[in-house]
Amino acid sequence: MVFPELKTDSRVQYLDYTWLISGIFYEGGTDKLVPELMKRGINEVYFYNVAGTMIGQKTVAGVSGSFDVEQFHVVVTADQAENIFDFIYRFCNLSEPNKGIIYMNKLMKSTKHKLQEDDHIN
Repeated sequence: MVFPELKTDSRVQYLDYTWLISGIFYEGGTDKLVPELMKRGINEVYFYNVAGTMIGQKTVAGVSGSFDVEQFHVVVTADQAENIFDFIYRFCNLSEPNKGIIYMNKLMKSTKHKLQEDDHIN
């Protein structure tokens, strides 16, 4: 089997040394985590609320679960990945039962996002 050659845009500079740290907090907490990550120079972080309950929690049919469940994603360089992962794990007390989960994946490709200069208007 022969795979087709991947065509890439020569104008786009791809990075191959980035990691994605993702996780779910069952009791919220990203509102405290994001400022702490920004203090450490990590600006590529976002989160959102999701509907759900932790595994093993009893639910009643027709009644929605916890609204404090949040999912987050953090993009970091390879040299920061282990340290930031460990920081999030300790800062959010994920060693305690039913606090949440965290995992990390290497990104195959990512690109830098550069904002245009103010001079482009003139």
